[in-house]
Amino acid sequence: MANVSLLSYLQYALPSIPTNPPPRPSRNTSDTAYAATDIRITATWHGFTLNAILHKYGHLLAQAHLPPDSMPTSPPPAITSENALRSRVAEYVIPRIRRGLRAGFDHLTALNQMHGMTSVSFEVGEAAKVIDNFAPATAYFALNLPDGTSWNRAPGGSKPSWIWNTDMATNPNPGLRSEFAQALSQVNWYMRQHHARYGFLLTDLELVVSRRLDDKGYLELAPPIPFTPGGSASQPRLTVLLALWYVGMLAANDQGGDRWNM
Repeated sequence: MANVSLLSYLQYALPSIPTNPPPRPSRNTSDTAYAATDIRITATWHGFTLNAILHKYGHLLAQAHLPPDSMPTSPPPAITSENALRSRVAEYVIPRIRRGLRAGFDHLTALNQMHGMTSVSFEVGEAAKVIDNFAPATAYFALNLPDGTSWNRAPGGSKPSWIWNTDMATNPNPGLRSEFAQALSQVNWYMRQHHARYGFLLTDLELVVSRRLDDKGYLELAPPIPFTPGGSASQPRLTVLLALWYVGMLAANDQGGDRWNM
């Protein structure tokens, strides 16, 4: 089968993940190192858009090619826990982001255009260094370093939608608003540990990418991206795959105001 453009590859629709929440759902992870009160404000990251990605990387997305990789056709079983969601992410998302990043960096390297960038890959959190036993769900890590020694350049978390979703941010129940901030505080802690500017939370319903502004809990959150919709090269949309690929490109950037580290 003929290769497809990187843009086409990142337009694949993800399968809908059914859920079967436990009768008494757990709360978001807590620790003495971080808390909901750490998150002081969440502004909107208006620059994280399809147009911004295409403006910066449209030529690369059109010119880089790789073999197609269709989604499994069998319906996924329902998730009942955070670990079950991580398993689906490992099956549907991580391999495609890893291949997409490799195709992009290979193309830039062939054109001698890796200026101020380091090739990164995407894997489970332990693929980067683990600090004080805090391991995020996923990691973008530098490929030019020994395994497990890179900073996590954009830590990510996975949460079932019944314990974290963006509607919680404005829920009249203060407990749910606190749970919304609690999950953000966990990712914010990972970003602080690794001096990273970018991070994200992925659920079975949506992806929310964050940009850290300082060490005081001020974050910008990109508008949520629905989990399942796909697009095409002729009618692209900001899919979960394209967004996470772009996070990888930000994580690869070593210079300038958008560099990965603070």
